[in-house]
Amino acid sequence: MKIYTMPISQPARALSWACAYEGTKVEEVQIMPGKDTRSEDYKKQGPIFAVPRLEEDGFILNESHAIMSYLGDRFNWKLYPKEPRARARIHQYMNWHHQNTRRITLALFAPVMRPDIPLPQALVDLWMKEIKNTLQTVERWLSESTWICGSEPTVADLSCYCEIGQCLEKYTGLFAVHSIDLSAYPKISQWLTACEGLAGYEQSHAALKQLLR
Repeated sequence: MKIYTMPISQPARALSWACAYEGTKVEEVQIMPGKDTRSEDYKKQGPIFAVPRLEEDGFILNESHAIMSYLGDRFNWKLYPKEPRARARIHQYMNWHHQNTRRITLALFAPVMRPDIPLPQALVDLWMKEIKNTLQTVERWLSESTWICGSEPTVADLSCYCEIGQCLEKYTGLFAVHSIDLSAYPKISQWLTACEGLAGYEQSHAALKQLLR
């Protein structure tokens, strides 16, 4: 079972972290988004030219949340519990993520690290304005429970951390560059520290640290 990945990719990093946390054995193939993902061989495998991508005995699956859901079901991940309400909360976050937390990356990270992605400045400016509301929503969730979806960590936490955590001083420092003060969000600050104590965190973030040195 292969996963095509790149540590600079937030969704790919979350998937790698989940696999490491759960002890799911995968072969990680490092490729370059925007270059290798546009190769003829890669495009022949499926219509989504991005990372991460799962390849297993001819089965191709893109999108980190879809892959984590598939692996979570197949290998009974603790990060993807089967209890209906717990899973519904995870799916709630996963759906919300794309139009909210993900835009932190699009507003702050992508313009610096992915110049190959053409982003209209008007959209970047809009996403910048939305960051405060996104952080307030995450803060509220974490005021109601230890983790985003309840009393235990789930794939939602890993996915969310990879968008927010990369902007910390230890990585890119982009929150400080844009005068975003996380001290206004004490629950998020506590949660970030808790996430960094989870199994698989160091392994999944080691390559990112090397890239940003």
